[in-house]
Amino acid sequence: MTSTAVISGTTRVAAVIGDPVAHSRSPQMFAAAFAATGIDAVMIPIAVRDKEFATVVHALRAMHALGASVTLPHKLAAAALCDELTPAALEIGAVNCLWFHAGRIFGDNTDCVGYTDALAAAGFAIAGAHCTILGAGGAARGVAYGLRTAGAASIDVIARRPDAVHWTTATPWQRDAITASFTRARLVVDATPISLGAGHGGDDAFADLPLLALAPEAWVTSLVYHRQGGLLERASARGHSILDGRGMLVHQGARAFAQWTARAAPIEAMRRALDASLTGT
Repeated sequence: MTSTAVISGTTRVAAVIGDPVAHSRSPQMFAAAFAATGIDAVMIPIAVRDKEFATVVHALRAMHALGASVTLPHKLAAAALCDELTPAALEIGAVNCLWFHAGRIFGDNTDCVGYTDALAAAGFAIAGAHCTILGAGGAARGVAYGLRTAGAASIDVIARRPDAVHWTTATPWQRDAITASFTRARLVVDATPISLGAGHGGDDAFADLPLLALAPEAWVTSLVYHRQGGLLERASARGHSILDGRGMLVHQGARAFAQWTARAAPIEAMRRALDASLTGT
């Protein structure tokens, strides 16, 4: 199912900015949110190369846009452009949500709380949990911040190049180290690009992960929302509770919607629109 919007002189504009950005489902989610709340607004996808990013953001500010969702590879550049950052964005060092007021650019990171909101909605209690994050990039950093803020007991970050990780002490991606982490983990987070599929290592890269070390009650999650991937399939076959990235996308979008409009987001409408966009219904 697709949706269309007629842009008038009073229509407010929001944007999702990335490179590439054609795959983003944010325009469908926000179209549903605007329709459900009666807000005359539309979200447009803008594919932007690095050298054009600042120009596009300043143009959105000049046209009094509602705001912008920022995706790869511009989250660090977005943080650098902001006049003011929320505490989360400042500590994480990356921005995925921009808005404009009185000629100033404001930035937040809603990825972190989007992930923890999705976990809570699914029924996982973060407080006191031992967590393992696979990957150490920007997404992993945001998730780690969210888990720590929500009261996780410990967080192990497993990295293929631990010496290159400067925001935490990372554990080498070695079977013995992963087994030791999995033994006590109650939550595993795939924050790598592997589950994106072709061109990112493929699901076979997870074939040697020691899922046998996980307790039966451990959850296995991924930040990827458009496909389940081999890790979640293996975990589900073993009886673990699993969660893909759809909930995170919805909840981080809901936080952005509330920031831009000062209104509560219609989360269920956004979730239905996302599901429909992924299934083609």
